[in-house]
Amino acid sequence: MELPVGIYSLKVLGGWKVITNNFSVILREVNGETVIKPKETFWKIQSFAFGKRAKKIASVDIPKRATYEIEFLNPSDLKVKKSNLITLGFFQSFLPTNEIQVCIE
Repeated sequence: MELPVGIYSLKVLGGWKVITNNFSVILREVNGETVIKPKETFWKIQSFAFGKRAKKIASVDIPKRATYEIEFLNPSDLKVKKSNLITLGFFQSFLPTNEIQVCIE
């Protein structure tokens, strides 16, 4: 994906109960040497993105406009439930890994 210079939010889509465990993301510049590791956010803000529940898990600082490829590390460690309410959490199961989406905005 091509990204201009700026600071972006890395969000997990599908629910507001997000457990990252050892899950992480790396952006690598295509045809370049730049490797960017997102910084985990202290305030994991809940919102909606693309009509789905979203939870911000990290910030990405892009230092120069370039085309980047995204590498997901330990994707099976990412766990998402639709609601983060304790009472509803007992009745919900985690989303299957292949149904979890991640966006950068």
